[in-house]
Amino acid sequence: MKKRMFIALMVAVGMMLPLSAFGAADFTLGGYIKMETIWDSTQVNKNLLQYIARNNDANFQHGRLKFTAENTRMNFTIKGPKLWGATTTGFIEWDFDNHSNEYIMTGTPGGGWASPHKARIGLRHAMFRLNWPETELMMGQYWSLLTEEVPETANFGACTTAGQPFLREPQIRISQMFGIGPGKMTASFALAQPTNGLWGLQVNGTQAGTNPYGSESSETPKIVARVKYDADLWGKAAFWGAPRPFSVRVGGAWWRERFRRFAADPAAAANGQVFGNNNFTAAYVSSRDQQYLNHWLVEGSVFIPVIPTTTKNLAGTASLLTQWWVGAGLDGYFEDFATTASYLNYVSGAGVAANPLIGDRQLVQRFGGFVQAQYYFTNQWYTNIVWGINRAFGVDQDRWIGDTTANDPVKTNQHYYATLWYQPIKALKFGLEYTYVRTDYFQKRTTNSQISDYGENHRMMFCGFFYF
Repeated sequence: MKKRMFIALMVAVGMMLPLSAFGAADFTLGGYIKMETIWDSTQVNKNLLQYIARNNDANFQHGRLKFTAENTRMNFTIKGPKLWGATTTGFIEWDFDNHSNEYIMTGTPGGGWASPHKARIGLRHAMFRLNWPETELMMGQYWSLLTEEVPETANFGACTTAGQPFLREPQIRISQMFGIGPGKMTASFALAQPTNGLWGLQVNGTQAGTNPYGSESSETPKIVARVKYDADLWGKAAFWGAPRPFSVRVGGAWWRERFRRFAADPAAAANGQVFGNNNFTAAYVSSRDQQYLNHWLVEGSVFIPVIPTTTKNLAGTASLLTQWWVGAGLDGYFEDFATTASYLNYVSGAGVAANPLIGDRQLVQRFGGFVQAQYYFTNQWYTNIVWGINRAFGVDQDRWIGDTTANDPVKTNQHYYATLWYQPIKALKFGLEYTYVRTDYFQKRTTNSQISDYGENHRMMFCGFFYF
């Protein structure tokens, strides 16, 4: 009997502890419902987080219509008690878009559709902060330090793979603010998850048929640093609906990755491809040994109030936002993909089963950026125009070897957006958008008698938000 009373008492205490902890916190529910209607001229995914298939690929070059509410988001903001002289807050956000290509068609045209109604809950942010007057310590999953200048387009994948480093990552971050002149400077430093080898690829790359990319074979955390300066020099202009002063920032990231050695399988078909005149040429390929390579990214951005305001009235204001970057191995920032972010630089071999082409691993170098111009006709009607580009450089086509048959390296990817926004009240917002996307490939590819080295997509999109 005493034992049962003791167990009941412990259970009661265990239930009271979390209740007392929650009692010290203030929870606020927020988010929005978003409905999207999209027509594309090709078989691209919903957020344009991919390259466009070549114009002679019949499986992808036909239009389709999509309706979705998967980008609906909900969040909790938690205000906690004071600790060590700092205010404590937490933030959890989720949506129903778990970033899968649920609309992509496989096989012949007209067949192979996956279900278009399999929305899945996906964690976006889960972090907490300790804030002192001029210092902040943050832990959890949140935007990368290099992903805070996102263009305001109806499509949430704006310029991803075409100029916008885009990533939410688990990290430990510390920021320090300094007052300088009329503005403030904030220096931030973070240790984050090394995000190479995305998309759930295998890491056991020891023979043909398995994947030779890095994935979890990371040797260091990602080291990220950024300095930004904000100053109200001549007034403010709108950034995502709120007045913002002139600001400039510079940042960078570095992490080290181990690529495992892989070998051609003589019993299998040719497992790689090399550049040819009008098409890829199949060949047996292998890497010389495992290698340690350095991913890196340097970026800078500036926000300029072109036609400013000194009040909260945004009517008649205009702004310019631009961001530019350069780096290598950028699959970790969605500016490339794990299968195309590296290649083998030819060393020896003939490309046959008995004597495969041997290469050393190289990370593809890319530069890119975007420009956004925005103008407010009234406080309810405004428009923005965005152009973004991602371009590879330093790839020697005479010595390039692809190590899987699916590897199709991209030279340039571009996004163009024109969006008209209408927000009659704070809780409602509507957008109408036209998008043009073009992907240029290094190598031409034939289909029957047609040759193509680029793909393009046209999109019309309408969206509606209800904020709560």
